This record gives sequence, C-alpha cells and structure tokens, in this order.
Amino acid sequence: MKFQHAALFSFGIAAFIASQPVLATNGSDDDTERSTELTKAQKERIAKQEKVALAKRKSAPNIKLISLNGASVAELKTLPGITDKEALQIVAGRPYGSKAWLTTKGVIDPILYQSIKALVVAGQPSKEDAAKLPQVLGTKP
Repeated sequence: MKFQHAALFSFGIAAFIASQPVLATNGSDDDTERSTELTKAQKERIAKQEKVALAKRKSAPNIKLISLNGASVAELKTLPGITDKEALQIVAGRPYGSKAWLTTKGVIDPILYQSIKALVVAGQPSKEDAAKLPQVLGTKP
C-alpha cells in the first residue's frame, strides 16, 4: 500500500515537472542561467499582431443595430437569413426583454439567432420607432 502511494506521488511530481514550460537561454554558455526575456523575433511578432488588432478596431464599421421591438418587417428582412416568415414571427412575438428571447420563445432557430445576434438589440423602442409600431403591426393608432 505504501509503495502504491509513493509511486502515485512520484508520478504526480513527474507530471507537474513535465508540464512546466522550458525557458530559453539568454545566449550564454552556462546552461544553468536562464532568461524569460522575449527574443527580438517574438517582440516583432507581438508588435505586428497589436498593429493588426488596432487597425481592425479603428476600421470597424459603425453598424446600426436593428431594434427587435421597433423595426419594421422590411428592416428585419435586411438581417442575414431572415425571410418574410421569420420577420413576421419576430414582429408577432413583441415585446422582447432580451434578444435571447428570440430562441427561448421559439421565434427563430438557434442557429439563425447566432448569425444575427450581433446585429440586433431588444431595448425599448425609440420614440421614432414607437411611432411606427402601429404601421408595422398593421393596426391603426
């Protein structure tokens, strides 16, 4: 029994040591002296990645989000994958407290929701959108 515990403990220590990263040497002949400094190539690669990320953030288009509670059927149909049927289902299921309600209420397919969730919001409709609601629903004010 003691041998099994000792073997298990030894295995655990060996696994821990094997999982530790190996540090690069700093170019000296002494193998015991190690450094955690980045190489010049690594620094250049990181700088390039940061520039690309910054450029993406700066060039991100200002996308106008579509309100699920105030958009017309025509506006909803501009979303990728939304057909007349889905647009009418979205309008019929109003109001939405959250855009996730589209899937929890079974209004649209979860896969379709994944493609549009970054393009929609479900907050309170603006005054402008609220004025359009009777027209969207096909009722008289």
